[in-house]
Amino acid sequence: MQHKSLPERTADAICDMLYRENYRVGAKLPGEQKLAQMMEVSRNTVRQSIRILAERGVLEVERGAGTFVSAKLGMSEDPLGLSMITDKERLIQDLLEVRLLIEPRIAALAAERRTAGELSQLKDICVRLERAYGRGENYYELDMEFHTFLAGCSKNLVVHSLLPAICQTIILQESVIRARMGRQTILAHRRICEAVAKGSGSEARDAMMVHLVQNQERMLRQGEHGNREY
Repeated sequence: MQHKSLPERTADAICDMLYRENYRVGAKLPGEQKLAQMMEVSRNTVRQSIRILAERGVLEVERGAGTFVSAKLGMSEDPLGLSMITDKERLIQDLLEVRLLIEPRIAALAAERRTAGELSQLKDICVRLERAYGRGENYYELDMEFHTFLAGCSKNLVVHSLLPAICQTIILQESVIRARMGRQTILAHRRICEAVAKGSGSEARDAMMVHLVQNQERMLRQGEHGNREY
């Protein structure tokens, strides 16, 4: 840390703020002057920090509109170096196993630690996901947003480093398998959201476990019968 410049240290501090306060994708950051006051640095330093985070893919700057959290969430196109693995169906199965190890507990922490404001935002994501599904639109980006935002509700800063495994699974299922859970996905997300709303860590954990197991079972069925929506 001592070797980093002031703009780089400020960029790290802004990232920490984004994770601690669980800024969602598309959320607008405070203006430069406000950020400068919060970080106790000059506006020029904030401007340089925002430029650094934009280059990392964490933020997007829209001229005349402001600075927003990027949909890329600071992740590279291949965050885990998985592009060299040729057996993508096996890769999806293994990624689902990793998710089963960590994501049910993440959901439990989210239920126990989420704020009222975060719950409102999580419900909004669910509603938008259901509407997209009802219109026959591609909803996998909203699926990623749901899981990413839920992870942020856990208030565990390390979880952000585990998100690539979650998002990579969703992306691979969409681009490689092209078979969706459909109604099961919608119902599963709704059950998880309801458990989070009740503040029940055990119910949120179980709902997430069921959701991921359903994904595993669907993968096995597809291997036997080909692409299909359930």
